[in-house]
Amino acid sequence: MSAAAAGTASADPTWTVTPGGAFHGTAGETLLEIQESGIQLSCASSSVDGTAQSGSGLSNPLATIPESPGIQFIDCSGPFGLTFEVTQVGDWALNGVSYDGSDVTTGTIDNINADIVGPGCNATASGSVNVTYSNSTSTLEVLPDFTLEVSFVDPDNNCLGLINQGEHANFSGSYAITPGLTVTSP
Repeated sequence: MSAAAAGTASADPTWTVTPGGAFHGTAGETLLEIQESGIQLSCASSSVDGTAQSGSGLSNPLATIPESPGIQFIDCSGPFGLTFEVTQVGDWALNGVSYDGSDVTTGTIDNINADIVGPGCNATASGSVNVTYSNSTSTLEVLPDFTLEVSFVDPDNNCLGLINQGEHANFSGSYAITPGLTVTSP
């Protein structure tokens, strides 16, 4: 039974991040999938630039992914070979949730807004995604959980009716982070 379930208060965890500062990540194929229809938008590659906190006794967010240069999605296509641009809107926050005590931090990327624009399509996916970060491999893994929501679809450019407001989406990808960060929690 957890301490919270036993009725004792538990504080949010504190974190240690080294070395911190600016980081860059690269991923191969990334994927956005709509849960209700199974429609997939695939990007050949992706990159991310952010800034991590540095030190110990840290609270969330552990890192920020600023709108510029932020996260880039390269060579994206969808059904029928249509090409799409996927653009980050606003700053995104990387938060720690738990640490396994030896290697892996589980967390979230919050404040996500991403515009999806292509022929006859203008939509926005919003929300948070679940992630893991491995100290030993310096890999940030975005998990394919359907935690995003299609928060906007332009009625005049409705993505051929394939993406609808209120539907759920996932985003998945595996980013190699340089320089490698070490993230721990006591």
